[in-house]
Amino acid sequence: ACSGASPFAAEPLTDRYWRVLEIDGQSARVENDKAEPHIVLALEHRAHGSDGCNRFTGGYDDAKGLRFSRLASTMMACPPPVMQQAQKFMEATTATVDYRIKGKNLELLDAAGRVRMRLEVVFLK
Repeated sequence: ACSGASPFAAEPLTDRYWRVLEIDGQSARVENDKAEPHIVLALEHRAHGSDGCNRFTGGYDDAKGLRFSRLASTMMACPPPVMQQAQKFMEATTATVDYRIKGKNLELLDAAGRVRMRLEVVFLK
């Protein structure tokens, strides 16, 4: 049983579009012509999405916590603030070893238990 009871049922981890709200405590930014930073964890242990500059794909394992693997991304050039965010996105994703879902929010945690990325579920129409 969960001790931190929430009035909302927690979202499932997989088969959801998770929009990035924060990376290492900094609000995520979206450039006009770029995709918003997001992660989709498909049921076949395939991950894909965007770091805000480049699209990425790879695998994930959620048997014990959450770990991303074999991540590959496009190598587009973006303005410096977006490139810095993209680098922090990949660093946070690579450092992820666990996760926590609170209602409609997903937190990606590193080995020290720090929240590296905070995301929210988006329901696609």
